[in-house]
Amino acid sequence: MMLNTLTMTPEQEQDARAKAFYLLKKWTSLTFLDHAVELYRDFLGAYAKQLDMPSPNQKELEIAYVSNFLGALVQMDEGIETLRKGSDKRSAYDALVTGGERGSDLLFGRSALEIGRTYDPFFHSLGVRDTNYTDSVYATGFAEGVWIEALSCLALKCTAGLNFIGSLTYGKRADGGTRIFEHWTYESLFQDARYPAWRYWPPGRSYPAERPPCPPKNKSREGEVYSDQEIPIEGIWEPWFSVGKVGCPNYFLKGSVAHKYLLEGTNDEQAVRWRLLWEDKRYQDGSIPAEEETYFPNPVAQPKPRALPGESCPRAGYWQNPVMKDPVYVKAGEPMPGPQHTSWGMVIWQYCDPQPDN
Repeated sequence: MMLNTLTMTPEQEQDARAKAFYLLKKWTSLTFLDHAVELYRDFLGAYAKQLDMPSPNQKELEIAYVSNFLGALVQMDEGIETLRKGSDKRSAYDALVTGGERGSDLLFGRSALEIGRTYDPFFHSLGVRDTNYTDSVYATGFAEGVWIEALSCLALKCTAGLNFIGSLTYGKRADGGTRIFEHWTYESLFQDARYPAWRYWPPGRSYPAERPPCPPKNKSREGEVYSDQEIPIEGIWEPWFSVGKVGCPNYFLKGSVAHKYLLEGTNDEQAVRWRLLWEDKRYQDGSIPAEEETYFPNPVAQPKPRALPGESCPRAGYWQNPVMKDPVYVKAGEPMPGPQHTSWGMVIWQYCDPQPDN
């Protein structure tokens, strides 16, 4: 049953608000996005290892690794590091979305089709399939990880209001055209997958047994922002209708323009009054909220130690970065190797786990 802002029962509304509030924080979190980037990193690691087994088009594969696939990871890594500092989320999200779209296009988009990667045995070994959205198996193995990462970045793009356009599962317009959405409503947030390939969309819709509650409705008109006005505080806001009903919460970056609300089941965008539910101050003090430990059903491995060139090495051992194929051994306390930037972007060292054999 489709949830409609104007017709849902109080029990349905309470449950939907709590789930939406949880997902909006999840999709914009360091833990969720870092996990998505790790899926792409795993693919790139498998790609690099497979290059050791020469292919007929070896030269093209090596060039693509360095000039295309690597660049997408470097861009996403920059986004993660910016988000970790908690000071410029717009820049962080922009980098993650741009890098995610770039990597996805290289495997599943027009670039992949034009170059023929969907037919290449090298990429088939990594899980790429010559399929379309209606096939039950769209990608497997490491390539499936990239697909999940790409959908995670798309969810971030929609959540942060970065020019996202998607289609709705529930029916079509009266004139036969496809209905689209650009921001979350209860209809779009909890929609069913349109095609088998999109079974992970929206991604990560899992909840802990003890889900944190959504803050109560903000009944104060103080500080409310009308549609088409600028948002002054970064965080999660809820839309109020003139009839007193409240729509699906949405996340806004500071400086964004408050959008109209696409009423569920219609093509009508209605002007609303947005009221702040929760201000986003995550990561500004260098910590990660305990709630983020619940974002995955199974425990996620602890983040690998990272360091920037010139910083003191926090742990003796082998370190790697996407620009270099072979890891480098650094003693604890020694400065991490440079340079800080390359033609691909910022250099970020990661501790190898597991450590290479001597």
